[in-house]
Amino acid sequence: LHLFTLPSASSRLSGETPTPKSDSMAESSPNAEAAALVDELATTRPLNKDLRELAKKHAKQHELAAYLWSKRGFHARMLSLLILDMKRVDVAHIERLISDLETVTDPKEQSQLLDWMIANVIMKKPPLKAGTTEWRADKSLLKQRVFWGVHARSVKAENRELNEELLGYIENGLADAPEKVKWNMNWCAAQIGIADEKLRGRCIALGEKLRLYEDYPTPKGCTSPYLPSWIWAVVAKKGG
Repeated sequence: LHLFTLPSASSRLSGETPTPKSDSMAESSPNAEAAALVDELATTRPLNKDLRELAKKHAKQHELAAYLWSKRGFHARMLSLLILDMKRVDVAHIERLISDLETVTDPKEQSQLLDWMIANVIMKKPPLKAGTTEWRADKSLLKQRVFWGVHARSVKAENRELNEELLGYIENGLADAPEKVKWNMNWCAAQIGIADEKLRGRCIALGEKLRLYEDYPTPKGCTSPYLPSWIWAVVAKKGG
């Protein structure tokens, strides 16, 4: 698909002024193919691996990504995030997407879309990661979750000063944080405890003190989100 004239969707995502369509362009427009793709996604509800295969066929089709996002369907939006032209994505663009996600009423789908955006968009471009550094205390809980999610994915043992700063915030705020933000803060604490041996004891002590997620139902073969269990399980797996 080569979509060049999807005014409402493309202008919303890219912030650019769309090219007006002539009648002849309207007649030959491939929008029917895009609409068919939306219907297919809604009907088949593809798995993440299937979405990645579809993304290979539609890579960097920014206007198609905008169209899919505008349709609001969960799978359409998941695919949309995979086919963005990253050269055209800036922090303001991410903020618009987050604003749209604020209106998603299904909490599970909202979380999946947010995590997918962190992993497949924000983490792929350093300026986008840098643009989230002021979101720790943002009024938007989704932006706070992005802040902690980005840092959780970026923890390195050699970044001792940053690790200590983040852990200090977590120690002071985890107990009273909103539930969805709490999950991402706990994730970041786990990654610090896994990566940074000198801070590991503090991370484990925090988990033992708060007992957060101690009784969380964990499927067989998965790792518990309870900090002591999580940290020791991964460290042992790595031979630490």
